[in-house]
Amino acid sequence: MNSAARNAIVGGILCHFCYGTLYCWGTSTIYTTSYLRQFDHSIDTYKTLGVYGLALGGQAFTMALGGYLEKNITSRYTSILAILGLTISSFVTSLCKSISGLFFAQLLFGLALGVGYLPPMINGYKHLPTRRGFVSGAIVGGFGAGSFVFNFVILGIVNPTNKQPEQTGVNKGFYTDPSILDRVPTMWRILGCCYVLIGLTGASLQANYKQIVGASRSASAEESASLLSMAEDGEPSPTLPPNPQSPKSPQAITGKSSREMFKDPIAFVLMLCLFCTAVGGMYMATTFKSYGEEQKETNDDFFLTSVGSAGAIFNGGCRVLWGVLADKIGVFNALLINAVCFPILFLLYNFAFFEKWSAMVVVCLMFGVYGGNYALYPLVTATLFGEKCAGSNYGNKQRANKNG
Repeated sequence: MNSAARNAIVGGILCHFCYGTLYCWGTSTIYTTSYLRQFDHSIDTYKTLGVYGLALGGQAFTMALGGYLEKNITSRYTSILAILGLTISSFVTSLCKSISGLFFAQLLFGLALGVGYLPPMINGYKHLPTRRGFVSGAIVGGFGAGSFVFNFVILGIVNPTNKQPEQTGVNKGFYTDPSILDRVPTMWRILGCCYVLIGLTGASLQANYKQIVGASRSASAEESASLLSMAEDGEPSPTLPPNPQSPKSPQAITGKSSREMFKDPIAFVLMLCLFCTAVGGMYMATTFKSYGEEQKETNDDFFLTSVGSAGAIFNGGCRVLWGVLADKIGVFNALLINAVCFPILFLLYNFAFFEKWSAMVVVCLMFGVYGGNYALYPLVTATLFGEKCAGSNYGNKQRANKNG
């Protein structure tokens, strides 16, 4: 792996590390809801969970745009735009005092996330065309790793002493302690600062692929001229070994446009498959903490945060494993294994929270299988319909998942 490819992968991981705070909504919901209830007592977790769905809808709406921007202004500048959007969203959220304001801020988060989600992967495919499963798994693994770290960041900022919500009265299940509520805006501002520091670093590492190709061709031209000069001087011309890591020419990157893709029935089959295997994962990711707080055996804020963070480790780590598995046994075989495992785990989810150990095991396994979707489906899209429009094609197919 050459340095440009390595930087592209690391930069993509760092950007997705920031995007992974989407999965922290399960942890931050109770704190944000409790904060907003100071201004509107009718707000509850059912309303604020709708914010997560709105963010997902925003992501689906702009994922195709992200693929288009990657082709025209490169992955680096597309990622910068996305990170700036996330930062603005976080600071706007810190100022919100109504549910409508929160909806607007998190819709902006989703729109920015959609723009930035795919470009690092598409850029990575260009650098490592024979290891696309690894590229997908490694980069989106940062998504899961980000939620793991930021879950503890959120808990450490807002509730470092692991205080429990109210157990009785009209505020049952919510926090009323001013020392906790006053830290909620600070939490969102710190997240915004983290986006700037980590996200812009990741964006800057994503090399301009076209410039690399141009530099490679320039170097080859200079070397050829040198060899020609040696031949003219009567010196023997050495034979150059092929460079297996030389970038693929942009002209060699082909594929179907989204319009052409949707003329193929297999595109709709994939949309249905993604809908069926991913919607349950989104439901689990947003409800496991609220569900756990309703059960006597698992009503422990620190434990449930630890469950979410452990699940995030499985989410991120297993994305890499799913990508490697796809390279080993084929992406369609890996997809079949993923599709069989999730319904079984989803059935077990209903009975998992009667013991702490079972809740931890089932949620972690569900996160691991759920994360596999986001390592495998971009690769399936690029395999079936080509790399040229893989970003916009996958973004259009994701709408079935996110809108669901």
